Amino acid sequence: MKGWKDKFRYRLFYRMLHAVSPLVLKKYDFQTDKLKDFQGPYLVMSNHLTEVDMFILAAAFPKPMFFVAGEHLLRSKNGPFMKWAQDPIFEFKGSVALDTAREILDRLKKGKNVILFPEGSRSFNGETLTLPESAAKLVKLAGCGLVTYHMEGGYFVAPRWAYTFRTGPMRGRIAGTYTPQQIRQMSTRELTEAINRDLAENAYQRQRGTMAAYRGERLAEGLENYLVKCSRCGAFDSMKTEGDRFRCLACGQSGVYTEQGFLKGEGLRFDSVYDWGKWSEQETEAYIAAFEGEGPVFQDEDLLLYEITADHQQKDLVRGSLSGFKDRLEFAGERFDLQDIPLVDMLYYGKTLLFSCHGRHLGITGAAFHAIKYAKLHKVFKEKERE
Repeated sequence: MKGWKDKFRYRLFYRMLHAVSPLVLKKYDFQTDKLKDFQGPYLVMSNHLTEVDMFILAAAFPKPMFFVAGEHLLRSKNGPFMKWAQDPIFEFKGSVALDTAREILDRLKKGKNVILFPEGSRSFNGETLTLPESAAKLVKLAGCGLVTYHMEGGYFVAPRWAYTFRTGPMRGRIAGTYTPQQIRQMSTRELTEAINRDLAENAYQRQRGTMAAYRGERLAEGLENYLVKCSRCGAFDSMKTEGDRFRCLACGQSGVYTEQGFLKGEGLRFDSVYDWGKWSEQETEAYIAAFEGEGPVFQDEDLLLYEITADHQQKDLVRGSLSGFKDRLEFAGERFDLQDIPLVDMLYYGKTLLFSCHGRHLGITGAAFHAIKYAKLHKVFKEKERE
């Protein structure tokens, strides 16, 4: 945002995005209301469901907005154009986002409107993540207005674990508007509760009432990225998916993923990705906490370790095996202590683990890699560290 030409370009491209968004979303039977007569600058907070959420929000907000986006998008094929056309605020996933917060505050102070997905990443099971008080603290620091936006249906259009998009109904609405005066009168806790209330969504709870169809191809493929523990025999990484079917290679448990997003099969313990996924996450954490011995809790082979450079380039470092211990990660002779890793995140269906360590932004990825196991390893370590 250096000069008037830049500012004109950003406004022009946003207005174009606002105009074409309904056309892009037409195949999803998308409907939304629009924000009217609300004094800016303001921060928009929305739950995060699909990779096309940018079009959804652009359809709802006519006035030019600046998006907060994952840094990985800058490294994509369209990243340079995105930077030139809209100048998003890029955030390194798997790292403490202090620079991102400063940039958000700077733009709001300059009278710009900003859209933020405070969850950071999309949900694997369709339930909105509960936000900490840091989200409300950011709003209070900005001293601006707040608009909350609630989306539904998008989880079944693009489950985070899935390789394909599906077509089906999506809805969006303005959940709440809060003026600077109202925000000043609210405590941080009250504002946090309001934001979480406005953004809360459980896709499966809603879907059990509507049973809308979300049609597409290869509906089950990718389930193994999230459902890493078999609900019958307890084996890790044993699921094989093809088309709309899934099967455990260890015990033979099998079923189908339906157009309504549910699981059907003889003797299945769970009928939804939400229920199986919550169980799998809890069981994985319990397995890590109970693990004894000096050996690795998890091991995966044929992976790539890479570093994200200061100029947003991916520098491939080495291929090898990853060993996850209760206190560290080891990769091709390099050690990363979990106490030195403040945050981790996942990308690309859950096949990439992102983290920062001693100022380096790193990623580990592989075709058959399920990063959620190592994210849980980090979570259990941090929880024990806080005890």
